[in-house]
Amino acid sequence: EAVTVLDGFLTSLADLHIPVFVVPGNHDSADRVAFGSALLAESRVYVSPVFSGPPEPITLTDAHGPVDLYLLPFLKPAMVRHVWPDAPIESYNDALACVLRHCPPDPAHRSVLVAHQFVAGAACCESEEVSVGGVDSVDASLFDAFDYVALGHLHSPQKVGRDTLRYCGTPLKYSFSEASQHKSVTFVELGEKGSVTIGGVDV
Repeated sequence: EAVTVLDGFLTSLADLHIPVFVVPGNHDSADRVAFGSALLAESRVYVSPVFSGPPEPITLTDAHGPVDLYLLPFLKPAMVRHVWPDAPIESYNDALACVLRHCPPDPAHRSVLVAHQFVAGAACCESEEVSVGGVDSVDASLFDAFDYVALGHLHSPQKVGRDTLRYCGTPLKYSFSEASQHKSVTFVELGEKGSVTIGGVDV
């Protein structure tokens, strides 16, 4: 039923000519999610491919100029070591830092990163898988070059450090610890370079 709902949702957005950006998370099969991605891109539904190197930006244009969007699926250190076997990668932080070094955003463009990782300092819920000692966490400073970072992985809507590094949270409640949460949809408006307005609507 969930797949059917997703199919209808993406089809409706494509019919409205609204671009959609999708990355697989830690509970997803990246191969399955990426199936048909080249065909979907023709309808402006952009799905992150199975990780094989630094993501190429997808560029949209508005009245303020270009916006480069980078899609980064959930990454484990072994996945990154496979691409750069000689790089000193021992942790999730090392892995993500390695990838982002290979795809620095153009400082003249506005840039948005869509990623699925656990950023250190974020608040967790009881239904989420957290590694002992936080070994799967990454440092928020890795994302400093991006104008906005849209994060998935944690269920609570929240910012991490700066307003423009943010988890939208889940639209549904998955544990008793989320019972009192106000679930929401996050709206982000990019003005000219350096101008980001953030709002939300409860669901």
